[in-house]
Amino acid sequence: MRSWIREWFRALLVCSREMMPVMIGVVFSLVCILFMWGGALKVQTMQLADCIQVVIMLFIAGTMVVGIGSYRHEKEYSQSATNLESALSLIDRAASVLVSDGRLTNDRVAWVTCARLISRAEALSSKITTETHNLIFEAERDFQRHKFHDLLRLDGDEICGAFFCGGVQGQTIGEVVSSPAHPEGGRSWIPTRIINVVYTFMSFPVGYEDPLRTAEDFGVKERNRLFNLGHEGVREYLSFRSNFLAIGKKVLRRSDLKGARLSAEEINDAIAADLLFLEIED
Repeated sequence: MRSWIREWFRALLVCSREMMPVMIGVVFSLVCILFMWGGALKVQTMQLADCIQVVIMLFIAGTMVVGIGSYRHEKEYSQSATNLESALSLIDRAASVLVSDGRLTNDRVAWVTCARLISRAEALSSKITTETHNLIFEAERDFQRHKFHDLLRLDGDEICGAFFCGGVQGQTIGEVVSSPAHPEGGRSWIPTRIINVVYTFMSFPVGYEDPLRTAEDFGVKERNRLFNLGHEGVREYLSFRSNFLAIGKKVLRRSDLKGARLSAEEINDAIAADLLFLEIED
């Protein structure tokens, strides 16, 4: 319930900010009309026809203000959308240039190009002005971080230091740089500032606002609903996590942390017994 209310207020604020130019134009027009009309009636120096003309002129002026505000808003929204699309495209290309023949490459030029694309994407992202577009970009950036995390591995292992010197996985830096076939002047070495750009993008920044911070764990109502919908695997896991705890390599009951190590049969029997009952909501 609380998360729904927060999302509702967030949507309201976004909508209010995007409609602000139009609202300002309307309020300005109404204030001008009321001010001029009241002044004309007070001094009684204007004829009714003159008052009508003034009102019409003010209405036209107000309409122009609203139109200008709407135009500026649409222009800003369109530019923000363009920046979003371009930033996402650059990030996707940055990932693709690091792959050659289906494998991660240690080609210096490829890494430099990747870092340049990421830097340009970050610059464009700072020009995204619409809240909706910002949310989309942050979501895509989270996905790309996961993609780069998998990309920057070889056969499931972390890249060795020799890889950045032009070597292959399994070699040491000493073996690579002392080889007679190694290029002179370290021409194959990937600059550390380039690696910094790529790995900084892949890592979560300091102060990162995790959208899962507002997520709530399963309550009694949700667990009972899983029972009614037949999601047995999730229900079993929730039962296991609520009743057991891992200490080292041992799995123990939360109610008996000093007990002996449990067998697979004992764990399974305890879960099966727990699943026979529905929890009572408070």
